[in-house]
Amino acid sequence: MPPFEDHYRRRFADTVRFAATIVGSGHAEDACQEAWMRIWKTWGQADPERLDGWTFRIVRDCCIDRIRQSSHQAVLVDVLDSAGPATVEHDVVLRLEYDEVLDLLRTLPSPLRETIWLREVGEFSYGEIAAILDVPVGTVMSRLHSARKKISRQLQRRER
Repeated sequence: MPPFEDHYRRRFADTVRFAATIVGSGHAEDACQEAWMRIWKTWGQADPERLDGWTFRIVRDCCIDRIRQSSHQAVLVDVLDSAGPATVEHDVVLRLEYDEVLDLLRTLPSPLRETIWLREVGEFSYGEIAAILDVPVGTVMSRLHSARKKISRQLQRRER
């Protein structure tokens, strides 16, 4: 098992982006702070082969706890993590493309939004997503299919 600090540095930014898809950017860091405290307290108990899935599961649980505590709906908000220096034009194009994707994702129910984020952004396997969301692999596959189908329909409508 890697040292906690290495795992934290490697995955912190991803956990905040994932949390933002569930609770919004205004609450993502708070939810992640709670999650990383839980992770630190239980460090060494996870299967080293499934460390990422275990981490994201704890982040998701903390987000759900936060939603229950605040009784607010989960909202997907703009969370753009620019990877290195770029031109202003490049940033504008990225922002427009990112905003368009966010608009599409906002239309999805939370279970579909979480699932597609974990697959397409987090690049988790179906099995890992199933473990994080605590659902069968078949449900992951069904949710991904539904999410992609809904996004495809929306894109077709926009092209008309």
